[in-house]
Amino acid sequence: MFAGFNLSMSETEFEEISSFSLKGEELFNKQKKYVKDTLDKYVNPDGSLDAEMLEEDWFASENAHVFLSHSHSDENIVKKLAGFLFSKYGIKCFIDSCVWGYANDLLKVIDDRYCKTIKNKDGSLSYDYNIRNQSTSHIHMLLNGALAKMINKTECLIFLNTPNSIKIQDITEEAKTASPWIYSELLMATEFPHQELSYYREIEHGNHPTYEFAELSLEYNVRINKLTPLTFSDLNEIRIHNNPIGSLDCLYTNKKLIHSKNIKII
Repeated sequence: MFAGFNLSMSETEFEEISSFSLKGEELFNKQKKYVKDTLDKYVNPDGSLDAEMLEEDWFASENAHVFLSHSHSDENIVKKLAGFLFSKYGIKCFIDSCVWGYANDLLKVIDDRYCKTIKNKDGSLSYDYNIRNQSTSHIHMLLNGALAKMINKTECLIFLNTPNSIKIQDITEEAKTASPWIYSELLMATEFPHQELSYYREIEHGNHPTYEFAELSLEYNVRINKLTPLTFSDLNEIRIHNNPIGSLDCLYTNKKLIHSKNIKII
């Protein structure tokens, strides 16, 4: 990743990109297909999980310029944003929710095969708590690592900052999120070393009893102040249509991340 941006948009600006909904949905569904159509084949005959195959299927075919980090509640907005960036500038976006949205599906495949070890009175099987904890940990760690690779593979990360992703009262240096996925992605974007821009240009490319449980609520500190502030006006001021590299260079120049094309970070 060369640069990370903290994007804030108004309700009016959200409406402005509504016309790109169909294109965004098309792009999202195409990306999601790599995930949905290949879930079952990740389990090897010996019962192990083929992590390398999963990463290759879900990520190798994605040659995106921008990684879009967002709250799952803002998925429809992000689809429109992806449609806008592609239609206007040719910028391809990787939408993280197409992966996390299918994490549970992959877990279901694994758990149905390897975690049903407790036999109920009616003869049905339930998941073993300890075994399922292991499968969940493996899947989440695997996907988190794969997303880290994807963030490193894209030129820049754009975080959509909304009340769904960041607590309203904390939109300062002490910003907090309830999402472990947003926390992880922003940790990578703000704490990991960034690449030179030239790096990317050179490689371009059943029935159970019901119980009541207390709701688990966690908050993670995220240093969004380390991301470059970005507005929808900044995106509209790029003015280089259907040229993803030129458009991104224009954005980096306007935000003073580079002096001009092919110049190192200031």
